[in-house]
Amino acid sequence: MAKKYEKKPATSLAVLKDVFGYDSFRRGQEEIISNILSGRDTLAIMPTGAGKSICYQIPAILSPGVTVILSPLISLMKDQVDALKQNGVPAASINSSMPWEDVVLIFRQVRAGKVKLLYIAPERLESEGFRAFFSEIGVTLVIVDEAHCVSQWGHDFRPAYLGIAPVIASLARRPVVAAFTATATPEVRDDIAVQLRLRDPFTITTGFDRENLFFQVEHPASKMKYVEKHVEKHTDSAGIVYCATRRDVEGVCARLREKGVKAVRYHAGLSDLERKRSQEDFIYDRANVIVATNAFGMGIDKSNVRYVLHYNMPGSMDAYYQEAGRAGRDGLPAECILLFGTRDIITARFFIAQSEDEETKKSGYRKLQVMVDYCNTASCLRSHILRYFEDENVSDTCTACGNCTVAAERVDVTVEAKKILSCVFRMAEHTNDRKYGSAMLVDVLRGSRRAQVISLGFDKISTWGLLKEYEADQVREIVNFLIAEGYLQMEDGEFPVLSFTGRSIPFLRSGAVLMMRKYEGKSEKKLKTSKQHGEVEHSELFEKLRALRMDLAKEDGVPPYVVFSDRTLIAMCAQLPSDEDEMLEVSGVGAQKLEKYGEAFLDAIAEWKEEQGTFFTDEK
Repeated sequence: MAKKYEKKPATSLAVLKDVFGYDSFRRGQEEIISNILSGRDTLAIMPTGAGKSICYQIPAILSPGVTVILSPLISLMKDQVDALKQNGVPAASINSSMPWEDVVLIFRQVRAGKVKLLYIAPERLESEGFRAFFSEIGVTLVIVDEAHCVSQWGHDFRPAYLGIAPVIASLARRPVVAAFTATATPEVRDDIAVQLRLRDPFTITTGFDRENLFFQVEHPASKMKYVEKHVEKHTDSAGIVYCATRRDVEGVCARLREKGVKAVRYHAGLSDLERKRSQEDFIYDRANVIVATNAFGMGIDKSNVRYVLHYNMPGSMDAYYQEAGRAGRDGLPAECILLFGTRDIITARFFIAQSEDEETKKSGYRKLQVMVDYCNTASCLRSHILRYFEDENVSDTCTACGNCTVAAERVDVTVEAKKILSCVFRMAEHTNDRKYGSAMLVDVLRGSRRAQVISLGFDKISTWGLLKEYEADQVREIVNFLIAEGYLQMEDGEFPVLSFTGRSIPFLRSGAVLMMRKYEGKSEKKLKTSKQHGEVEHSELFEKLRALRMDLAKEDGVPPYVVFSDRTLIAMCAQLPSDEDEMLEVSGVGAQKLEKYGEAFLDAIAEWKEEQGTFFTDEK
């Protein structure tokens, strides 16, 4: 039998193999671990699914004393503690939902040296009693997870994060501090270092690209029908449907349930009990789909989410990439599809307008425009995302986004574009260079006779009614396309106005042809893989192992992916291990999990081989 965790390996690579079951580090992991172990503060920006938790869990295992992980959500802490315990690592969490006697027990275990990793929420540091406990337990390493929450320029600002640095500074001996996040612009990254008072930190960005994710923007006539159709095609897969409002969450979830889908809902208007039940039903694979507002998801470790649908456009790229990134954490193919409608812009503007801070509003409107551009560009969606985060490795095309891989029909909008640009010019000329928004522009182009159009005299200019044969949404779509492609720009403000860019006049004077992607009636894109879980050898065995995993997870009271990920099951199907040594060669199988689950999975594989007859009796 393989050795247990107690026989602690001496090197980070040995821990990686013996505890977590992996043979080699991913990009950036070894550098991060080495710097933390050398005593240097660290700031790491790594995409979701890139293995950032291992970057601090291995140093925590190898370091003396206690490592405290500051994490924003109870569900995240529970998932990580469950997974660590499955791997034989002594970990615990303290959260507001726990009975006091359980908290006291963990205090005793920590003081007795029986806990290596202690997970807490940053709000816990606001308690004077906990700060006293924090100072006496010999903390050698502090990890700040979801570190973008410390920055007011980020998208999930949590005031309690601002209290982390003062508490650390109050300790008699300052521990090493390492901060991690998946999404951070350079502005947010710099703010994290300042707010957490990191000392000469080793800073690394391993890149923002998630190669296994397929990005797509759809402009469906009916978003509801699109969601129904997509979920119906992925009945055996886990998916998240994000909605901007509670009303949409209720409507979409009810419709899916009417269609027989095991769907649950999640938003801030529900009771704590229902939110907890919905989240657990989804995580434990009792529900295939969760329909939620952005209140759900941060820190969710569920690895086998095969698709994330956005029913509405998020207000920023930061939020979108964070939410979309919850798909495919296991590295297998997954879809991120955004369903865009022009009303999404109105909804997003409403939320931005609620802020009382003018700078926050201006920043919000700028970020919103990035999303509008994303939803209307004909260029590579992946490159659009990566350029926003200033990723150094950006290509103009990719092999996994709708704009690059779908043979979508493209239409010539040169004439319409020139009419629109001419109208922007004539409207400004007619009113002494005053600028107007897209709503007024669309009305003038369609020949509207509403009172404001007439009072401004726009019915007298040469461009009035030039596109009267078009529907308002069609004109608005072309306007958005021109903004996305840089022929028009939207200036900041609650009621933004349109103006020319450096490309406007040259285009009007040129004979260049402008092609726009036609959204109506295009064929649906296909993932590069032919199966929902990737290319699976011996799919019948895969389903057998999934069923076994579910049974074992129920016995242990943990989510199925905590037993083994889909990726590990797929590797078992490919390698067909016949003994413990061969099982240890499967990625994701460590010593502790081999001891706990190895026999059951080896028996299942052997039984399946026997059912196949003589084909698998020879040596592989």
